Amino acid sequence: MGRDNGRATHMAATLTAEGHTARVTGAEEACASADVIVTATTTRAEDPPLFEAGWIRPGTHLSCMGADAPGKRELPPALFDRARVFCDLAAQARRMGESQHAPEDTVLVPLGEVLTRRAQGRTHARDITVFDSSGIGLQDLSLALALLKKMDICL
Repeated sequence: MGRDNGRATHMAATLTAEGHTARVTGAEEACASADVIVTATTTRAEDPPLFEAGWIRPGTHLSCMGADAPGKRELPPALFDRARVFCDLAAQARRMGESQHAPEDTVLVPLGEVLTRRAQGRTHARDITVFDSSGIGLQDLSLALALLKKMDICL
């Protein structure tokens, strides 16, 4: 799926050439069949959201990386009413992440709280979960080191 069909077609062809199964489809079909949706665009708040909130089915997880500055937005604001929202840092997500467009009463759970078991992650298989990633370098480094250790790769 992509707003620019030519670029989406090129990406699908590149992935296919590398041995992956890929095809271009519309946003509604893509959302209806996805278990995980990753958004990483340069979309601005004045642009229409990438998809409609009603297209996201229960149990879907969304990782959102494109809203990384004030005035950027990828998700339809109505999705926040149906989702559990996780973030790097709540104050940062409210200022420059996807959550800057969430209702004020939306609970933002810092991912670090889940990882240290001070907060719950997904509580039900039908939960729609959103990770509003605005980026914290120290967390990224910690995750990378943990993955390297788990893969038994020494530095």
